[in-house]
Amino acid sequence: TMDGRYLMIGSESTETSEVHFLDLQQQQQTRDSHEPVAPHVQCLAQRRKKVLYEIDHRHGTWWIHSNVGNLPNYALFSAPAVAHCQDLWQPVLLHGEPLFDGGPGHRSLDDVTCLDSHVLLSGREDGLPRIWLVTLDEEEKDTLDQDNSQCSDGKVQLSQVERLEFEEEAFDVGLAANSDFYAKSVLIAYDSLVTPTQYIDIELNNSTNRQLIKERTVPGYDKTLYSSKRTTVLSRDGKTEIPVDLLYRKSVMEEYESSGQPVPVHMYGYGAYGSCEEATFSSSLLPLLDRGIVYALAHVRGGGEMGRTWYEEPNGGKYLCKKNTFNDFVDVAKWLVDDAKLTTPDQLSCEGRSAGGLTVGASINQEPTLFRVAILGVPAVDMVATMADSSVNLVIVEWEEWGNPNEAKFFDYMKHYSPMENVKPNAIYPSCLLSGGLNDPRVQYWEPAKMTAQLRHGAAAKEDRCICLKMEMNAGHFSESDRYKYWRELAFDYAFLLDQLGLAPTESKRT
Repeated sequence: TMDGRYLMIGSESTETSEVHFLDLQQQQQTRDSHEPVAPHVQCLAQRRKKVLYEIDHRHGTWWIHSNVGNLPNYALFSAPAVAHCQDLWQPVLLHGEPLFDGGPGHRSLDDVTCLDSHVLLSGREDGLPRIWLVTLDEEEKDTLDQDNSQCSDGKVQLSQVERLEFEEEAFDVGLAANSDFYAKSVLIAYDSLVTPTQYIDIELNNSTNRQLIKERTVPGYDKTLYSSKRTTVLSRDGKTEIPVDLLYRKSVMEEYESSGQPVPVHMYGYGAYGSCEEATFSSSLLPLLDRGIVYALAHVRGGGEMGRTWYEEPNGGKYLCKKNTFNDFVDVAKWLVDDAKLTTPDQLSCEGRSAGGLTVGASINQEPTLFRVAILGVPAVDMVATMADSSVNLVIVEWEEWGNPNEAKFFDYMKHYSPMENVKPNAIYPSCLLSGGLNDPRVQYWEPAKMTAQLRHGAAAKEDRCICLKMEMNAGHFSESDRYKYWRELAFDYAFLLDQLGLAPTESKRT
């Protein structure tokens, strides 16, 4: 813990966790007494099925965030700093009401960081990452044993909670490296689709007092030329709003708004493991934007952008509701074409990597003619065969995400979305670039290879469409480690994309 009192030892899977702790102060006292005593590691709360929890410590109190009690999201609890305290957890209150109750909704808690004078809460609200500064009740603070020699009764009453606010509509923000328990300010990292990463120091007692410590320098980048906006798309279920971020050159959007002529759009999506695709700055997108392409980031279910309900059953994108991920991606694509009229199927491309490659593969099977180009990087596209074989690396762990197809209910469901099993015969598919790494331990190289063969065999032949496989003989799951080799691979992907969209320079343009 940041106060130096405890060494925490955690073990977890995607569905359960357990934390042990070692009292470092007690160990120091043992050393001072010169009595040889073995380290005494104690369990904070025993592992329970479907219960996840994480811990921090402050002045004799555990601060806990957990989904205990089958909560849709994490709730915030406190307890006295003792072992086996699972029956002592009680909600942290603000004005008599739980600050985070873990209920359904688009407000969720992800992390707790304890300091001497404040507690920092990281989570999400309205689809964006958020940070809350918690000011503790002064009377409560004064009654705690400040030398940490004893635990408190675990009850916490807050006096004030403030959410940090930022001017941009969509952004990414998180705590940076903060190691001083007695700090009077906190360092955060902030960026957005158009703002390179900034490190900002924020005074805890006055959050409006902010100092820019460092900003990433991007040679040749002019922020004034670009803009972004966040919108939502109604899914086919008629009730779920899917957040979508659009990034573009201002001149491109101005031309579209004045002429009404559709423009090329490149969609990106992931939607798995509760992982959030944030509205972060990426200089590698500039070559696409500068060629008139609008970048659309679809925050589909299966991620955690709208809290854990966006990920977990029954309405998220996991297990037997995984199809929501692909339906959301297709619904966003249809909105771009039919409702926003921003693009056309001949100008719409899509991309996803790993589990995002599954999203793209299942989406183009669902609507082959909706896209002109699809890039599937190290895609998990042979789901039934891979997940049924426990000898394949990591498969048993992955059953907690997708289900085990050796069970009938998961087999039947997975078979209806696995891209390998659902290529539509004689349908016109987009041009596809599938890539793999020979040394990939997560998605074996044969998955993109098999999918390539399946598409070539099943899809209708069309002169201006191609199905290509690019296998890296020295790469793993995250491409080759050398950044220049990574850029070369990215340039290859972009060259394919631009060529298929008709945006690559012709011989006449080169001369």
